[in-house]
Amino acid sequence: MPGVKNDLREADVRFNTHDYDFTNKPTGSCSNKYDIRSVGTHEAGHVFGLGHVGDGHENLTMFTNSFVCTTKARTLGKGDVLALRSVY
Repeated sequence: MPGVKNDLREADVRFNTHDYDFTNKPTGSCSNKYDIRSVGTHEAGHVFGLGHVGDGHENLTMFTNSFVCTTKARTLGKGDVLALRSVY
């Protein structure tokens, strides 16, 4: 039924490859590249209805800013999971 909470049917996510560099395997020699899987997980959080979290929550996937050369946002933190549970 349209208009009911959680009635999303489809979503598209686009990566800005013009202004940002992405990699699938950040290594020790990584320089100024974002992990595409971490960014994808973060954006999927938006698709599922999550917003950003602010300072003091840098360990969560839904933190406002992404960090270069790290894969830590590929998996959800406890706060991310609790937020999803509150939506669903």
